[in-house]
Order: sequence, then structure tokens, then C-alpha cells
Amino acid sequence: MEILEQLQQKNPALRLYSVNDPEFSRYGRVLELPGCDLLSYALSKTPIPESGNCYVASDPALEAQPAVRTLRRLVYGEAEIQAGYCNGRGDTLNAEEYHKCSEVNLSTTGLVLLLALPEDLRDRRLHSKDVVGFYLPPGTAVEIYPRVLHFAPCRIQESGFRCLVILTRGTNDALLAAPDTAAAGEEALLWMKNKWLLCHPDSPQAKNGAYVGITGDNLKLEI
Repeated sequence: MEILEQLQQKNPALRLYSVNDPEFSRYGRVLELPGCDLLSYALSKTPIPESGNCYVASDPALEAQPAVRTLRRLVYGEAEIQAGYCNGRGDTLNAEEYHKCSEVNLSTTGLVLLLALPEDLRDRRLHSKDVVGFYLPPGTAVEIYPRVLHFAPCRIQESGFRCLVILTRGTNDALLAAPDTAAAGEEALLWMKNKWLLCHPDSPQAKNGAYVGITGDNLKLEI
């Protein structure tokens, strides 16, 4: 039985597709990327923590890869970018964020991305029933479009996941002024540079003071 089919059977309440399915076209696109094998090899050398997730915004070994330079031109129009990784063993929605630039992801392990569309966010609220899961197979690179809601991937095996994260340079740096979750409009969601975040009330992010804007169940991916 294929991995996606297994995940679909174990998670009947979650809409689950592959990034190769037509449903993904509203959220992003699969990239044909020369040098992907070398980039995957460099990513495979990054550590997976024993618990939780870790995020490194900029990793010199990844940024030195020719494939990253290709992506800088083809996806970001030669704007300054950073290439790092999000690795871990997470399995729960907890939060969603968006950037006003594309995000490129690539995995060596396979994983599931939990995504939502900008129009699913209404009055700074997102219901978890609008979140859709997409299986990202090992070795497949994708571009997640600007403003598409996403967060840390979910593992599909107990040993965890590795995920390349490419964004415009400076994304996820600290803000010049402290976040203000009581602000009017979109500013309430601004958590870091080029990072608008909303979280579920049961999440660690809520305990850290992030804007609480996800209603419904805090989804967990069963494997």
C-alpha cells in the first residue's frame, strides 16, 4: 500500500492529497530542479532533533548548492534569499503562518504539509476544517505561493522529517518593534519579519503570546 493511501486511511477526517495531484495547483507548484540530488544530499546531513522541531533560517552548506542559486533566479527573480531547514518530529497543526513571498520546500524523508488558502482566512480567523494536507514525496521540490497558510511539516514516520526552507533574506528575523496581537487588522498577526502567524488556543505558540485565530480541532496526523 502506498504511503499516501495509508495516511488517508488513518486520517479520514483530513483531506489528504499529493503535491502531484491537481488540487495542489491553488496552493503551489512542483518544481523541475536541476541539481536536486546534490541539494537533497546536503539536506540529508542536517540533524533531526530527538523531540519537537528545529528551524535554521540560513545554512551555508545549503546556500552553496548550485540548485539554490538556480532557485534564486527562477523563483525569486534574483532577490536575496536564505536557505535553511525545518527538521523534526512534529505531528500537530498548532498554527499557520504566511509570508508575502514564495517558500520553496524539499524533503529527503517525505512529509505532510498542512495548508490553507488566503481566502480561508476570514476576519483573522481560520477554521481547521479548511486546512488540507499534501504529501510531499522525498526528492520533490515545491514552491508554496505567497500568502498560502502553512507551518512546520508533519512527520510520516517515527524517525521524523527533514525539510528545506527557502525564503527571501530576513524572513523570520525579529521585528523592529514587539508584536502587537491587539493591533487592528492584519498587524495583529505580524509575529516576525515577513511572518504573519495565527495559532490554535491549545498550541505552544498560544502560550508564547501569538495571536489566537484557529478554531476547530487542533489537527494531528496519525501514522
